[in-house]
Amino acid sequence: ADHGLDLAEKDFTVNTVAGAMKSFFSELPEPLVPYTMQVELVEAHSEYAPGGVPTLLRAHLFINSYNTSSDGPLSPPSRRRVSHNHRVNLMTSENLSICFWPTLMRPDFSTMDALTATRTYQTIIELFIQQCPFFF
Repeated sequence: ADHGLDLAEKDFTVNTVAGAMKSFFSELPEPLVPYTMQVELVEAHSEYAPGGVPTLLRAHLFINSYNTSSDGPLSPPSRRRVSHNHRVNLMTSENLSICFWPTLMRPDFSTMDALTATRTYQTIIELFIQQCPFFF
């Protein structure tokens, strides 16, 4: 809630902040990328080449139709451009997506479909990070 919080001033390590974020996202009643949206995103990803323009446009249209309210689950509060500083922090969009996709999507790993789609889920989150201004 405190938008003026300076994490560097608090002397938190990067791992502490990342762990707190993952904990926060994992405790939400529904994943940040809601289950109802995940099916559509996986379908959009599988119909076109990963990262292709049709995939971007279809996912963008779906997200905007799903998230019509300003306080929806994927609304844009404040964003940190962690991946833009990847030369310093080594956290490229791929690395960030590998770390965060399981927490942001929370698939049911008891099904074979979820297990075989793990790379797809990770790629979707990577695409969101890379194309953040387009999607949000």
